Amino acid sequence: MRVAIDGPAGSGKSTIAQMIAERLGFLYINSGSLYRAIAFLALREGVAWQDVEKMINLAKKHRFDCLSDGSVIVDEECLKEELRTPEVDDIVSQVSAIPEIRAEVNNIIRRISEGKDVVSEGRDITTVVFPDADVKLYLDASPKIRAERRYRERLSKKASAKEEGAEADSISIEEVRKNIEMRDKLDAQKPIGALKIAEDAIYLDTSDLTIEQVYDKVYKILRARIAHGREQYLKSFEGLEEGDLVDGKVIQIAGDTVFIDVGYKSEGKLNILEFGDTPPKPGDVVKVILIRKETHSGDIIISKKKADEKIFWKSIANAFKEHQPVEGTITKEIKGGFEVDLGHGLSGFLPLSKADVQRVEKSEQLIGMRCRFYLERLYSDKKINIILNRRKLMEEEIERKRESFFQETQIGDSVKGVVKSFTSFGAFIDLGGFDGLLHINDMSWGHVTRPKDFVRKGQEIELKVIRLDPEEKRINLSLKHFTPDPWNSFEDKYHVGDIVKGKVTKLTDYGAFIELEEGIEGLAHISEFSWLKKVRRPEDVLKAGDVVDCMILGYDIPAGKVSLGLKQVQPNPWDTIDQRYPVGTRLKRKVVKVTNAGAFIELEEGIDGFLHIDDYSWTQKVKNPSSVLHEGDEIEVIVLESSPEERNIRLGAKQLTEDPWRSFAKTYKPGSIVEGTVSSVTDFGVFVKVPGNIEGLIKKQDLVSDRNESYDEALKKYHPETPIKAVVIDLNPDRQKLGLSIRDLVQKQEREEISRFIQEDEGEAGYTLGDLLKAKDNENG
Repeated sequence: MRVAIDGPAGSGKSTIAQMIAERLGFLYINSGSLYRAIAFLALREGVAWQDVEKMINLAKKHRFDCLSDGSVIVDEECLKEELRTPEVDDIVSQVSAIPEIRAEVNNIIRRISEGKDVVSEGRDITTVVFPDADVKLYLDASPKIRAERRYRERLSKKASAKEEGAEADSISIEEVRKNIEMRDKLDAQKPIGALKIAEDAIYLDTSDLTIEQVYDKVYKILRARIAHGREQYLKSFEGLEEGDLVDGKVIQIAGDTVFIDVGYKSEGKLNILEFGDTPPKPGDVVKVILIRKETHSGDIIISKKKADEKIFWKSIANAFKEHQPVEGTITKEIKGGFEVDLGHGLSGFLPLSKADVQRVEKSEQLIGMRCRFYLERLYSDKKINIILNRRKLMEEEIERKRESFFQETQIGDSVKGVVKSFTSFGAFIDLGGFDGLLHINDMSWGHVTRPKDFVRKGQEIELKVIRLDPEEKRINLSLKHFTPDPWNSFEDKYHVGDIVKGKVTKLTDYGAFIELEEGIEGLAHISEFSWLKKVRRPEDVLKAGDVVDCMILGYDIPAGKVSLGLKQVQPNPWDTIDQRYPVGTRLKRKVVKVTNAGAFIELEEGIDGFLHIDDYSWTQKVKNPSSVLHEGDEIEVIVLESSPEERNIRLGAKQLTEDPWRSFAKTYKPGSIVEGTVSSVTDFGVFVKVPGNIEGLIKKQDLVSDRNESYDEALKKYHPETPIKAVVIDLNPDRQKLGLSIRDLVQKQEREEISRFIQEDEGEAGYTLGDLLKAKDNENG
C-alpha cells in the first residue's frame, strides 16, 4: 500500500508521515531528505549546484536508501543531522528545482518503494511520483503558522547546539516567515514539480490543529481506507476458481516455508525455492496460482512457479502479438543455429543467419550471451515452437542509433568509437553498431603507410567528425584534426640546406623515414646515407628511435614530402682526396675485391683505388686477375691518376719498377745478338725469353737460313728451356714487341766470317773466295 502526503514547507507533512509510518509498520520515505542528501554531497565534493551536468552525475553515481527515522543511506554511509545544516538549507531549494535532479529523485523513490508498504511525503509526491497512490493527502497551513513551527524547530536546534558547545545559527521569526513565503512562490512557479493539489487528494488545513490532532485525523482516514480495501479484496476472492491467478501477501517465513495470505481463512504455503535467487520479505506481494481452494485439512494449495510460468507465457504471447522483443540466454549451438533459454522452461530456436548483423565466425562467442530477440514465429498447438530473430532487432537498433547520430552530430564534433577492422586505405570505427571511416590520410598530418601503426583493433579512441552524408550513410572521421596542420607553418621553420634533428621512425629497403616534428616526416634515401660506404641495408646504419642530424635537400608541401640527407652534415672526403693521395704516392694496402679487369685496393675506409691488370706487370701477361690477386692480400701500389669528380683513383703496381722494355731497348738495338731460352713453341714460331724477363718471337721462317730445309722440320728442333742465340730484328717498347731471327744471325755470322777472311787474305797470298766457300761446305758437310 502506498500513502502519499504532499503540502508546502512547514505544514507538518514530514512529522505526520513519520508518525503514521511507524504506527502502521510502513516504510517512511522523505523526498526532501533525498534532495538534502544530494545537496550535502555537492557541498562535500565541491560541486556547484549551478553545474547541472555534474549534479546529475553526482546523483547517479551514488545509491540511495531511506530509513523510517528520516535518515538517508548513501552507499554505506548513514546521513541524518548532516542534512539539516544551514549550508544545506541555503541550496536545497535550488537543487530540487533542477528538472533532471527531480526526475532522478523520483526514480529513487519509486525504486525504494517497489513491493513495499510505504508512507512518502514530498513536494509533488501525489501528482508526479505516485499519481496512483492508494491514499493521497494534502496538508496545508497559513504562512504565519508554518513560520512559527519552523522557528520553534530552529530554537530547539539552537539549544541542542549550545549544549554540545557548537555554534548555532541565529535568525528571527520574521526572516523565517519571509523564507517560507519565498519558497512557496518558487515552489508554485517551478516548471517541473510545482506545488499542486491532486484532484483526488484529501485536503487538510492544519493551521488550527496540533500535531497530535492532525495525526489522529490522518490515522482515522487511513484505517477506513485499509478496512475498505480488505473488504473489497475478500469479496473478489469469493469469485475465484481453482487455476485462477491471485495476489498474495507474504506474512511469515519459517525455515524453507513461506506463508502467503491470499484473503482466505487459511494461508497458502510455498517452498522458498520457488522464489529463486530473490528471497521474499514479509509484506511482499506475489502472484500465485490457486491450485485447490481447500484440502481435507482445510488448507489451500497455491503455486508461485505455475503463476510465474502463466504470467511469462502471457508476456511471450503478448510480445509476439505486439511485435515486442523478449530476453533470453543463448545456451548452446545446435544444427542450423542456437538454442535460447527464454526462462520458465521455455526455449526458442535462433537460426544462424538471424543471430547477428555480421557473419558469425566463432559460434562459441555467442554462447552464454543474454540478448533481446524478436519472436518471429510462435506455435503452441501440441508442442511449443518458438523461432527467434536477433539480427532484425539489432538492425533496427543500429538504424535508430545511426539516425540519431546524424541528427545530433555536427561536422567538427568529437565522438568516441572502437576500432573494428582494417583495410589498405584506413580503419573502420564502430560508433555503436554502425561504422565510420578513419581514412589513412586522416590519421596523421604526416605520411602514413600502415593504419596499424596509429590505431589497434579493439582500441577505444576519440575522433573528429569531418564529413557527414546522411543519404549515403557515410561518416568520415579524423585523428589528425585534433591538431593544426604542421605543413601550414613548414616554411616558417625549415629551409633547403638547413641542418635539423630528427627521429628515425621507420626503415625500408630504400631508406629511412625521419620525423622532424609531429606530423612532418621526411625520407632520407639510402643513397644519401654516406659519402664513402655503399650502404645496402639501412638497418646496418640506423635503427628506429635514433635521433640524427640531417640536411633538408628539398620539400613538396602539397604532397607532404621532405627529402633529407645524412651524409651532407659531414665533410665529403672526396673533396680533399688529392691532398691525401697525390699522384706518385706509394702505398701498401689490402685487396678488397677482384674483378675480371683487375682489383679494388682499399686506401681508407670507404675509398678504394683500382688496379687494372694491365698495370700489374711489365712483362707478365695475366689473363685471369684472380690468378695473381686475392682478397685480403697486401700489395704495394702507386697512385697513377686521381679524379675526385668521378670518384676514381687509378693505381699501378708495375710502375714501382723501371720498364724492362726500355732498359732492354737501351742495351739491345736492332741487329744486336741476344741470348735466351725457349719459353714455348707454337705452330707459327718459337717464343724466347731474353734478359729482363722479356719474351720475343722467332717466326718459323726466321729459324732457317737453308732454303732447302722445311720450316716445320726446323720447329721440331726446339723445345722449352733450350738455349738459343738470335739477332734482334724488330723492337718496339711501347707495344712491348720483340722480333728475333736465327736466319739473320747466320747471315750476320757469315758476313762477319767473310769479312774476317778478306782481312786475312790481305796478309796471305793465294787464298781465294772459292777456297772460303769450299771450306764452308766442308763444315756443313
